[in-house]
Amino acid sequence: MKKTILLFFILICPTAFAQTNSEAEDKSSKWKMIGNVQYVTQHQWRGLGRSQLFGRAPAFEPSISFFNKNWNLGVFVGSSFDDVYKAILPWVSFSPVKNLWIGVWDIYSPGKKLWTSEAKPFDFGLTTSNHFVDAVISYKLPWFPLTLKWATIVAGKDPDAEGKRNFTTYAEVSYAHNWDDFSIWGGVGVTPWGGLYYRDKGGINNLEVKLQYNFRLYEPITMPVFTKFTYNPLSDQFHFVAGASIIIPYSFK
Repeated sequence: MKKTILLFFILICPTAFAQTNSEAEDKSSKWKMIGNVQYVTQHQWRGLGRSQLFGRAPAFEPSISFFNKNWNLGVFVGSSFDDVYKAILPWVSFSPVKNLWIGVWDIYSPGKKLWTSEAKPFDFGLTTSNHFVDAVISYKLPWFPLTLKWATIVAGKDPDAEGKRNFTTYAEVSYAHNWDDFSIWGGVGVTPWGGLYYRDKGGINNLEVKLQYNFRLYEPITMPVFTKFTYNPLSDQFHFVAGASIIIPYSFK
């Protein structure tokens, strides 16, 4: 059943989004870089937060990304101050038509073992790996600020009860709106079947609202300050996160 749903989604996406190709606008062919130095009171991700996986302390999460006409690639690094959560996330994504992005995230999360021989950075085994490789498709509607996302773990650690690949999946619908330097983001996330997010069953696992204000430090450097409120109905847990970043963009000539 899971494979049937995934196959249907893969087949229907190119057909549904092909019509946007004729409407695509020319994008700058220059490469741009964005450096982001971020502090959060707690790492939170897809309805998961304070736990044995992510720790119970604030986290430091710098990232750097490069993008141009159709490509976006970079790396995100995260570490909690209690040393429980440690992760490195390289990614690459491609936009074949306007508003449609297809990409891969390699979520390498060995925790405290990161700098030890137990980290196994080249092990992508189903039951032994510290990698969780996400294949991601996202599309932003052209007539309304609504974004649709589908992410499925296709490699790395993700066994089901029978020892086969579970294809743990996260689907999300999100809305964003900006008023000058203030923005609001809201999303509803669903895991269609049991997996890494919630072992026994699927359902809504992320109801999230994010409020952000961008302070302008020195053109073009900004300092976003934000807060997020999250509720996970599957685990019946609330998460509150506050944080701040310093964003430094740079354009290559």
